[in-house]
Amino acid sequence: MSNMAISRLAAEALGTLFFVFLGSAVAISAAGDQLTVALGWALALAVAVWAFSAGGGHLNPFVTIGLALRGRFPWMGVPGYVIAQLVGGFLGALLTWWLYSSGIGDQASIAAATRTTAEGSELIGALAAEALLTLALLAVVFHLLGKGGWQYGLGYGLTYGVGVLAIGALTGASLNFARTLGAELSGTIAGGGLADWSNIWVYLVGPAIGVVLAWLLYPILAPERPAESKRPAES
Repeated sequence: MSNMAISRLAAEALGTLFFVFLGSAVAISAAGDQLTVALGWALALAVAVWAFSAGGGHLNPFVTIGLALRGRFPWMGVPGYVIAQLVGGFLGALLTWWLYSSGIGDQASIAAATRTTAEGSELIGALAAEALLTLALLAVVFHLLGKGGWQYGLGYGLTYGVGVLAIGALTGASLNFARTLGAELSGTIAGGGLADWSNIWVYLVGPAIGVVLAWLLYPILAPERPAESKRPAES
């Protein structure tokens, strides 16, 4: 593996770590203020993208897979990126829990988590919410990636923040399996009943559907100009 490849994987891991850490820390401080929580996650993502853009600033397995489907990221690079993001999400959630003490640490672990309040047939709504917001997130990424680091980071972050504001009360607005899985793993290590794996499939299946919808619909809704379609795949 080349030094460049290692640098990109490290950037993805560190970027995801800081995204989860900063977003969770703000969520703790916000004390239930949903607008502040949404703004915190938005800025956390933007800052993480700006600071660790060497890997392309995906910081989300679904973004990486979506870009691969669009031919803007090589499939052979997907496994490494996804593993780096999952590791970064776990370490970010674990760091948040560890840096706070006792009961506050437990709150930190919960703040990083994304759990739905839906039950039974209502889970279909949770799946739909995660799918639709992931579709919107991927559409913004497809549109802004490569058009300037500050635009991409800001647009990506604000879209995520709007997602948290829109469906946070229903699902916690994950849209990012690295964040969800990392939080549950951290909660498992912390113990005390902090982890809840019962509906984690929602955060895998819902966004996955959103990725497929983005892949199918974006070329129809926003067709690329001939000059754009000939650009080499971004990595």
